[in-house]
Amino acid sequence: MRRVLPEPLKILKLIANHGEITGVLALHKIIYSLQTKGAVNLSYKFLKYSFGPYSKELEEDLMMLKQLGLITIEEKGGEAIIKLTRKGCDVIRNITSLK
Repeated sequence: MRRVLPEPLKILKLIANHGEITGVLALHKIIYSLQTKGAVNLSYKFLKYSFGPYSKELEEDLMMLKQLGLITIEEKGGEAIIKLTRKGCDVIRNITSLK
């Protein structure tokens, strides 16, 4: 039986696939676009703002991933850089090996 990954782990996997993402808004746009096209099985609710789509649930999941030490969100030149920590990489490696 194949298990469904929780949303935060899907986000972790998406960040791993990108290596790093410049800007929290960019991450919201990427996930919104992939979700709208049906390219990823995510169920975040987005609101359309002047700067683009925004999801409070996605923002909460990002903060949880950060608090768990799975991602870092570093300010660099006025932009947030989102990337996996070593612990986050270990989680992704373990998820991938379960398939």
